[in-house]
Amino acid sequence: MSEQFNNKDYSDYFSAIEKRLTSEIRSVEKQDAKKPTPVQKDGCGKVIKLRGWVYLVAIFLVVTIIAVIAFSSKANTRNDDAQIIENTDNTASKVEKEEEKVNLYAEHTDDTDEIASDIISQNVIVINCDSNEVVAARNPSQRCYPASTTKIMTILTAVDYITDYNQTLTFSYEITDPFHLQGATMAGFMDGEAITITDMLYGAILPSGADATAGIAIKLAGGEEEFVKLMNKKAKQLGLKNTKFTNASGLYDKNHYTTPEDMAVIIREAMKNELCKKILSTYQHTTQSTPQHPEGIVLTSTLFSHMYGTEPEGSDILGGKTGYVDQSGYCIASFGKSDGGTEYVCVTLNGQSLWPTIYDQINLYTRYAK
Repeated sequence: MSEQFNNKDYSDYFSAIEKRLTSEIRSVEKQDAKKPTPVQKDGCGKVIKLRGWVYLVAIFLVVTIIAVIAFSSKANTRNDDAQIIENTDNTASKVEKEEEKVNLYAEHTDDTDEIASDIISQNVIVINCDSNEVVAARNPSQRCYPASTTKIMTILTAVDYITDYNQTLTFSYEITDPFHLQGATMAGFMDGEAITITDMLYGAILPSGADATAGIAIKLAGGEEEFVKLMNKKAKQLGLKNTKFTNASGLYDKNHYTTPEDMAVIIREAMKNELCKKILSTYQHTTQSTPQHPEGIVLTSTLFSHMYGTEPEGSDILGGKTGYVDQSGYCIASFGKSDGGTEYVCVTLNGQSLWPTIYDQINLYTRYAK
């Protein structure tokens, strides 16, 4: 009903009024011709003759003004209703986005297990991705220094901005020397060497090259500072609760942190991207030939150089990323699959040393990925 009313064409309505008033004016004029004309003096004493049709014209103008105001009011009401609907839709959209963010986190249930004392890592979460449930956890929401597991977010952010995977960056001493001085792990790119963005992505994950992350940042954002802004923007889009990045490599900074549950969200999101998942699952990759490396550089996974991935009983560890700085301890974020086909994610941060952290991962998959 309201839509029909608001869309009504008033032209016929006003035409009818005009015809009726015209008829009445003519009728009144005929009568006025037979009657004495009312008079009124103005301020100068001149006589003003008032005819009946003047009153009808005035009435017509009043009716017209009222009709226009009413029509305008209805139009404004319609616009207000449209704005309300739009605002409601926007609010609903925002709520849906918030719900999506919340759903990125696995749910703790009554069956969520406490991590046994034989697991050395201090911050742990194991997630059944198919049921979206936390299978087991220890201090999963406590802030930790992520070290080179940061690089999962580095490549996850990078793929959002890459338009040509064959584009290259020519490395220089200015790019690589600062990382050599800090004792960072390097992929091995040399001064004057043109490296494709694809090889930089592999260089960031497999050997954990800080030179590779610097190259990615420069190529895609003009420098690390601007690229870190993109990483934090991505973290916000994912709805991460307690994560902040200050660099793309994972080198220690007191303001650079995450939690096991946030890192689980990051690696699960990376699993959805075909290239990110492939890189995280790769044991070795050889870069394209360059004059500096005619046979390319053989890049080897720091994760799979310490395990095959088939060690857990009843499941396999399919991919992931290791990390270490003194302040973080040993870190691993991984994903795997049970023999029955169920996908799992396991994040262990703040481990005491390398091999106990490797065995933590193997034992957690054996125990919970069934």
